[in-house]
Amino acid sequence: MNLHGWGVSSRQATTRGLESADPGLGVAVRRARRLPFVSLALLFVPGCDRLPTGPPEGASQLRTRGVTIADWTAGGVASAAGLSAIDEIAATGADTIVFVVSIEQDTATSPAPDPETTPRPDAFLVAAAHARGLGLAVGVKLHVEVRDGTWRAMIRPEDPATWFTAYREVVRSWADAATAADAAWLAVGTELAGTCHLATEWRRVIVDARERFDGALTYAASWDEAERVTFWDALDFVGVDAYWPVAARRDPSRLDALAAWQPWLARVEALARRADRDVVFTEIGYRSCDGAGMYPSDFQSPEPADPGEQEDLYWAALQAIADTPNVAGIWWWSWELGTAGTGGPDDTGYTPRGKPALDVLTTVWSSP
Repeated sequence: MNLHGWGVSSRQATTRGLESADPGLGVAVRRARRLPFVSLALLFVPGCDRLPTGPPEGASQLRTRGVTIADWTAGGVASAAGLSAIDEIAATGADTIVFVVSIEQDTATSPAPDPETTPRPDAFLVAAAHARGLGLAVGVKLHVEVRDGTWRAMIRPEDPATWFTAYREVVRSWADAATAADAAWLAVGTELAGTCHLATEWRRVIVDARERFDGALTYAASWDEAERVTFWDALDFVGVDAYWPVAARRDPSRLDALAAWQPWLARVEALARRADRDVVFTEIGYRSCDGAGMYPSDFQSPEPADPGEQEDLYWAALQAIADTPNVAGIWWWSWELGTAGTGGPDDTGYTPRGKPALDVLTTVWSSP
């Protein structure tokens, strides 16, 4: 069974599949030759859990090394806790902080999103100024949330013209806020796969954003949506939320996960060539729970905590993209405020806060 249109079977996304599938094997072999501490023999030997132990090489050279900060209140990012979280993000060696801006609507077919957002623009400007003072570039990433819990990819407004008229107004206001904050990045939408066929409407959104913001523009497509987007030429970067599976079992070795990345990277590079744009992983993240590598996008499964698996998945992701010229950067998901972002060894969420994954990230990003 193909995985969401990327033409890669679940078997091909594993180490064993790479041994029997071409061109996946060739891609893995070519990449492994460029990894100074990974021998081909080790790459295909199962059971070498959590080897190697050294940091990924070259992963600090990305053009944008970002961490997203998410808060679902109006002013939390400008609170003492929010500013402290920004300090913590800066300490990772990140060079970019990306503020998630949430816009809500009642159902997937609602005629229009509400104009109010979280955070409020005034709170964002305070937090962005604090981040800029720490030397961080600022990004804004627009999300539409459905109050009944439906995933945003299922949004299909009954009247697209009305919906986009309201959405363009939100984009214009946040393009203005991004300009006022001297931001470097603006993602004009996230995972709105149910609307991506409406390319004319999206091109109008992008034109509006460009009239008000002169930084880099992208759209954050879900990994199973990105190849269907037809308006990449209007943007500066292809944005992909990279939640594809990178394991076929619980607690994979680092090398298993690294090998499983290779078919996906081949697809990413092909997409970059077709779009004539470099790719930014506008979201990438793994929960610190058992089996996180098999289902990276599953944020609700009641699996036990496994911070070691998250650590290994961070290592594999950083190593995989370090030698990929068409990948311009990554934005880790996420550093949340409130109880969801407290972290620590018993936490099973996406944040690396207080977990071994943070050590991996900081070691790589803080290196010269």
